[in-house]
Amino acid sequence: MTKKLDIQSIKLTNMKSTSLATLMIIAFVILGTGHHAIAQPNYPTNPDKAQLIYSDVENFVKAFEKLQHTTDTIAVLNKYYFDEATPGLKEYISRHKLTPVLLKAAIQKDPERYHKIAGFLENQASFQLEFKKTMQQFSEVLPTAMYPPTYLLVGANRGIAQASKFGQLVTVTKVLDREVALKKLIVHELAHFQQAISMGIQTYGALYASPNNMLGLCLREGGAEFVTSLVLNDITQAKGLEYFLSHESQLKTRFIEDLSQQDAQYWLWDSLDDHNTPALLGYVMGFKICDAYYQRASNKENALKEILLMTTPETVLELSKFLE
Repeated sequence: MTKKLDIQSIKLTNMKSTSLATLMIIAFVILGTGHHAIAQPNYPTNPDKAQLIYSDVENFVKAFEKLQHTTDTIAVLNKYYFDEATPGLKEYISRHKLTPVLLKAAIQKDPERYHKIAGFLENQASFQLEFKKTMQQFSEVLPTAMYPPTYLLVGANRGIAQASKFGQLVTVTKVLDREVALKKLIVHELAHFQQAISMGIQTYGALYASPNNMLGLCLREGGAEFVTSLVLNDITQAKGLEYFLSHESQLKTRFIEDLSQQDAQYWLWDSLDDHNTPALLGYVMGFKICDAYYQRASNKENALKEILLMTTPETVLELSKFLE
């Protein structure tokens, strides 16, 4: 039987911190950079005007072709990829400290994967149509959504997808032959963008650097997964969901215990280093809580707004009754 959760017992002390590297990534992952005031962006609200920008992928393919005829890898990557960077790639470079040296090492480690990027590029015309269709589906779920550009990028396996004030930043190396996975990443990050616009960019960015906020983080990620499920009838952490459904009682018990100690290591980004169970089960737990909250709500529109705002995660958890 699942241990009953006492909301009042959630402690705001004794957090077991995530690694410094994780915090560095999280601090920059969503829209905010630094402590300066950040103006709310002004992007189209018409899904037909949503842009999928893949010129960085085109530039990488040019660079990769040049590399077949020269030994000066760093110079080629600089000239044809880094120097031609879009605003999205520039933001990604800044966040993940991507350099020609790191990209060269990644190419040397897995040349076949980077070789396949040219083939991925050949399918962009058809994927553009899928992208447009997906944006229309997104607008049916969130009629007031804003649509920043989605940048497809080539990285050195540092980060897969994230939202930013410039738009969605999605690296393609791990989803080259997985169109459905790519769409889910795009929708998940676009959902994060709507969350940030709903509550304000600075407030949203501060959430990821706030201590003792395990529940807020799980429900924020779970909220993006919930929106993804409404749009695509699937979530990014599909394998994690399958595992969750077969271990639900045990996972609920562990979540309650870890939440009382603010120990998020098993649930969030530190779990990427643990290969014994699926990573990021906090995304799945957050999704299940948000889904339960939504299903129990009499006013679905207001429930979805609260899932985006997530002003009081403890209330959402309590009203969901998911852990009872």
